[in-house]
Amino acid sequence: MAGVGLFLLAELRRRWRSWLSVALLVGAFAGVVTAAAAGARRTDSAYPRFLAWSKAPDLLIARYAPYLPPIRRQALARLPGVQVAYVRSVGLLAPHGINLLAPEDNLIPGRFWKQKIVAGRLADPGQADEVSVSFLLAQARELKPGDTLRVVLPTGMGRSAPFAFHVVGIEAAATEFPPRLDAGPPAVWATPAFWKTHRATPQTFTEAVLRLTRSHADVAAVQREVARLASAAPAESTPLAAQSASTQRSIHLQAVALWLLAGLLAVISLLVLGQVLARLSFLESTDYVVLRALGMGRRQLIAIGLGRAAAIGVAGGMAGVALAFALSPLLPVGLAGMAEPRPGPDADGLVLAIGGLATAFLTMGCAAPAAWRAATRDVATATVVRPGRRGLAIQLAGGARSAPRMIGVRLALRPGAGRTALPVRSTIAGAVVGVAALSAAAVFSASLSHLLTTPRLYGVAWDNMVGTTAGAELSPVARMVARDPAVAGWSIGYSNAFLQVNGVRVDAIAMRTGRGAALMGVPVQGRLPRGSGEIALGRQTLAAAHAHVGATVRVAVLGNHPVRMRVVGAAIFPALGDALGLGQGAALTLASALHLPGVPASLPPLDTLLVRFHGNSAQPAESSRLAAQVARLGPFLTQGPPTPVDLVNFGRVRDLPMLLGAALSGLALATIAHLLITAVRRRGRDFAILRTLGCTRGQLRRAAAWQAGTLTGVALAIGIPAGAVCGRAAWQIFTHRLGILPVLVLPFWQFALITGAALVLALAVAAWPGEFAARASTAQVLRRE
Repeated sequence: MAGVGLFLLAELRRRWRSWLSVALLVGAFAGVVTAAAAGARRTDSAYPRFLAWSKAPDLLIARYAPYLPPIRRQALARLPGVQVAYVRSVGLLAPHGINLLAPEDNLIPGRFWKQKIVAGRLADPGQADEVSVSFLLAQARELKPGDTLRVVLPTGMGRSAPFAFHVVGIEAAATEFPPRLDAGPPAVWATPAFWKTHRATPQTFTEAVLRLTRSHADVAAVQREVARLASAAPAESTPLAAQSASTQRSIHLQAVALWLLAGLLAVISLLVLGQVLARLSFLESTDYVVLRALGMGRRQLIAIGLGRAAAIGVAGGMAGVALAFALSPLLPVGLAGMAEPRPGPDADGLVLAIGGLATAFLTMGCAAPAAWRAATRDVATATVVRPGRRGLAIQLAGGARSAPRMIGVRLALRPGAGRTALPVRSTIAGAVVGVAALSAAAVFSASLSHLLTTPRLYGVAWDNMVGTTAGAELSPVARMVARDPAVAGWSIGYSNAFLQVNGVRVDAIAMRTGRGAALMGVPVQGRLPRGSGEIALGRQTLAAAHAHVGATVRVAVLGNHPVRMRVVGAAIFPALGDALGLGQGAALTLASALHLPGVPASLPPLDTLLVRFHGNSAQPAESSRLAAQVARLGPFLTQGPPTPVDLVNFGRVRDLPMLLGAALSGLALATIAHLLITAVRRRGRDFAILRTLGCTRGQLRRAAAWQAGTLTGVALAIGIPAGAVCGRAAWQIFTHRLGILPVLVLPFWQFALITGAALVLALAVAAWPGEFAARASTAQVLRRE
């Protein structure tokens, strides 16, 4: 096999540019695939690693009523396997929608519970006017380090005092990641110095932060022990495992999308590179006649083809690993990027090693069939150029009025034969896939943006929700809303009731309508319940309960005797519970809920009031006015429509589909560039003859531009309609999974932008091959031929 090695070394010296261009193309595909796979693993593990790094607590215990006795600290400290720290929650008079927390000591943030600093720094524990704010609050109020946050503190006897905080940092803590259904509004973290100087501030409640040192399975036991210690004055205990699971479920959707992208890219890579390597093997097998005459057998010729592929695969694998590492800081994004405890470059050794080795072996695998065919066929007859049939390329070129246009169209669409053969079909196929991917991503992204900006599409039929934070009665707020002429409709009730429907655990919303239409959700089939014995379910809940609209289901309070209710509709519900949201949950009238067996006679006050205003233009002003009026009535919280759990992460990475489509389009552009460079080298004789016949350098440059433009135009003509169809199908699958209506948006302006950008980039890519063809020495080219 020494002759094989010598021949490969000679070929490497002679054709290293061609091999290098193919290796770079292999590396580009391998790098993006490996980066997507590594990004998927990093995305899926970001939040669990963040919880471990930050030493996230397992349980929050609080009493949000001033007349209840304080939590028995010594009893909590004696609980086995439990570590405790304390923070104080300060009720603000303004602004609304902020949860001001002040740690009692330096344990939080610190060695008990760490926070990730996104920007700036942590507040100095000795400075009473410094705060770090949650990244959610920073995004909502456009805060940054160095800004001033002005609040109004209660001082007692109906008085208040303004206070100015200096924002020194933006942070991320375990309880602050969406969905935050039990954690209250976004947090502002003050310092122990603030607590010491404002100890007498009214409406201040102690929260015990518990971390279990043995197992999360002890949460239920600790809750029972806390309830026993609380006796007649129960404390609210909030386990954080359900919230963490919801956050991880949202992040996992993004990881799944990245895995699907990696698989799609891998398939496309194999298809495109298989064609490129087959052409390379065929074109470089013209010397096999001489090698056979010198005594080489078929095995040695196959070894030459595989050796060439191995060299390209190894170089491409190394380039792919380097590219994947260079791309690693771009992932994860969205919530996973916020949770990533160690952002920046990341070397996933397992994925990089598998990616590099797989690139080398798959390159050899793609080249093996072509190497075997090239070694076993009669090369002398296979390289004879046969006249082609009169096809589309000749017809298009025949209608051209200029020589450069005619030459460019023929070069783009005619694959040629023998030494001038080019992988035209595979290049067009790759470009079509890239354009289709980008177009499909544009359709999906535009539809997602429309969904996120239209609350009614995700089940929110109201403009504001008023909730109670300390068990206060909502009746004064309801009377005030009923007298407000700007209110078009309102409903009051419970937003998180726990039921079983045909044995399936369901979160339910139970409301009584005060004015206008019911605001419990948005029906997608049938209607919302109006009377007793009626219920509406989400589509996923309907499927889980093996029911349909019009069927009768068994509804029960957990652990009690069920009653029969008729399903009058399938609806989308607002995200007000872990199992109440898109496709999940139930809705029934307040009267029906109160008459279910097992409902105690003494219930807590109604906890949710939904309000809808007339029109849309005045809604922000009316919401601000309502919040100010509600604040004067008691400890109530006013907030706008929540983003659904399953859309939180997608909403933060709404540009990810476009980035993925752009990556595929970039690879398609790389295949076009490779074809143009190969065309200049393989068809140098044709360009030399054209120069001899009188073509100028400018005409050859324009011919290369027409070649690139024709390839791109064909890809756009096929890819954009195909991408729109694929994007529509993907959006229908996505919305059907969520249980919402598939409202599709076709971004025609983005299609026009894709067309213009693709043509400009194609012409830019054609500049260097065109210049090389124009400046090549005619005599030297013909002498080599």
